[in-house]
Amino acid sequence: MKQTSISSKTKLLALIGYPARHSLSPFIQNIFLKDNNIDALYLTFEFPEDMLLNAFNGARDLGIYGLNITMPYKEKIYQMADDKDDSSRITGSVNTIRFDSSKNGIKANGFNTDIDGFTVSLKEAGQDPENKECLIIGAGGAARSAVYAFLSKKAKKVYIYNRTREKAEKIKQLFFGEERKKIEIIENFEIIMKKKINFDLICNCTPLGMNTQNMMDSIPVPESLELKNKIVFETIYDPVETKLIKKAKFDGASVIDGLDMLINQAASSFNIWFDIVPGTKNIKKMLLKNLQCKK
Repeated sequence: MKQTSISSKTKLLALIGYPARHSLSPFIQNIFLKDNNIDALYLTFEFPEDMLLNAFNGARDLGIYGLNITMPYKEKIYQMADDKDDSSRITGSVNTIRFDSSKNGIKANGFNTDIDGFTVSLKEAGQDPENKECLIIGAGGAARSAVYAFLSKKAKKVYIYNRTREKAEKIKQLFFGEERKKIEIIENFEIIMKKKINFDLICNCTPLGMNTQNMMDSIPVPESLELKNKIVFETIYDPVETKLIKKAKFDGASVIDGLDMLINQAASSFNIWFDIVPGTKNIKKMLLKNLQCKK
């Protein structure tokens, strides 16, 4: 693997979010850059929301080549982007920006690669949402993408559970016709138990279980919820084995961990920036080793 040196021509890419310093995106993207001999560097910037607009405009003005966006800014950046791809417009969420030159200056083009993160990870795991009943926990940018991804793969039903019903309702209103009819808002897990909703796939799109902000000991589902023979999709990757993943394995569920999602959405972002599909075969092993070294 050739090591590229930094020069005055080196392109700069960055991840922005709050929090963001925990992210493994720089590790992944810088490997992609080296593997493809691209003169670019990927960094992380973490700042509170009151700095977001200035930071975004600063990135554009300074000639930063592209951005990834993590929680909680995906919906905010959607509003700031000059143009959006179809998946971003439908979900109202952007996690990738490519700054392109135009006759009117630098244009910020928004994309949503979280959807690829979901669909490719499911495919690699040999799982198909078609005709399945899916439960999504959370109502942020990742949850919007999960709803879109599962409906695009012909899920039979999509339940959304969020502490704030209003946010979940906003996701439902993004869809129309038969797709909207397939979405049902769940206010609490007692309803799931009472109605005996037999979902096939559960996807955590909240930070509950993340190795930050005292959330590591949290789990987004009741301990009494039976997960045997279900598909459990976790979007958190640090720790790789969240309390949800541990429970899912103990109960006998099929598991897709957050590293798969992270790697596949990162590869999709890289393709948007450079029109190259990067190899991902050995990335997960390298990430696991990296996480182990941090302990």
